This record gives sequence, C-alpha cells and structure tokens, in this order.
Amino acid sequence: MNKYLFLLALLVFIFSNEAKAQNTDMTLGIKVGANYSSYTPKFIISGLEDIRYERKIGFYLGGFVNFEISYDFSIQSELIFAIQGSKLLNENIELIDINGFISIVDFESNINESTIIVPIIAQYFINEDFYLEGGPQFGYIITRKEKIIKDPFKEFTGTDAESIDFDYDKFDFGLTFGIGYKLSEKIAVNTRYFLGLIERNNTIKSSVFNLGIEYKL
Repeated sequence: MNKYLFLLALLVFIFSNEAKAQNTDMTLGIKVGANYSSYTPKFIISGLEDIRYERKIGFYLGGFVNFEISYDFSIQSELIFAIQGSKLLNENIELIDINGFISIVDFESNINESTIIVPIIAQYFINEDFYLEGGPQFGYIITRKEKIIKDPFKEFTGTDAESIDFDYDKFDFGLTFGIGYKLSEKIAVNTRYFLGLIERNNTIKSSVFNLGIEYKL
C-alpha cells in the first residue's frame, strides 16, 4: 500500500513542478460518463466456461486539473468516483428435487465496487481536435458488494442465497490509455481502457472501458 501512495505522490510532485517550470496554463473541469467493466481472467476455474465473469455497465463522475505544457501536449490529473465491477455467472447447475427430477439452472449476481480513482494522464494532440492520452491510474475501493440477480436455489431451499462477504484488497493500480476529441474549446469526449496490473484477492485484475464527456470550467 505505502509504495503505491509514495509513487502517486511522487508523480503528482513531478508533474506539478514541471507545469510550474514551464509557466503553463492551468484549467479546471468536470467529467462524467459510463464504464463497461469486468475482471480477468474471465473464467474463475481454468477450463470451466460455465463459471465466469462478464462485463457490466457502471458510471463515473469527477473533476480534473489540466496543465497545458505546450500547444500539443498537456498533463491532466483527475479525481473520480466510479461504480464498476463485474457480473458473476454460474450456468448449467444441476439441481435434484425430492422426486429425483433434475433441473438445469443458472445463477447470476452483480459485483459492485465503489472506487475512488486517480489517473495522471499525458495528452498529445495529433491536430487541433484529436488527441491521444495515457498514463498510470491509482484506485481505492471503498466498498465491494454483491447483489444476487438470479437465484435458482430459492425455490428448492425456500431461502434466498446469501451474498459472499469477504475481505478484499482495497488498492488497485494499472495503466489507462485512449483517444479524445474536442467538440469545442470547453467540451471534449473521450474513450479509455484501464488495464489493471495488480492481482487483487489473489485471483483477479481490473479491466474497464470508459466513455465520457469533459467540460472545462
């Protein structure tokens, strides 16, 4: 945990001092959008495709500070709140009732992670409107909850299945990269992909697509 916080503080310090040294223009802004997230590896048990993670839709919102280093290069630090995670599917479960009748059923749940995200993004403008962007991204998972969507066990047992409650790794780290387009001097749209580099809970890494809009104040 400490090494990631130290790296985050170091990067912020370097970029801030670089911006000051270059006498850059600083702009504040807000951003909002949707995400499409899951975990890797997709299959929970290797070789068993019936138990797997699938992507789910979430959202994010936050703010940013943009430092214009030159006419074609900027550094943007962001603070974002996001709801992301994954669907958990367990298909083709065989249930046998008291009469020996076999039913083939599916189980489905949503795993929702409330996450504070801090990307530090370098933006390179190909022309006046299009730009490429990328950089490190840090995350802190505030809560992780599982909501059961499809419960085939209820009619057999008479009780609802309980969500899995366990200790989880709260820190996430990886790389994010994407493209953007300026609709005007104040409004831009962008899409990014986040690739998690930390294996959380000894099994999973984050995989998130983002699509959103930014507004400079």
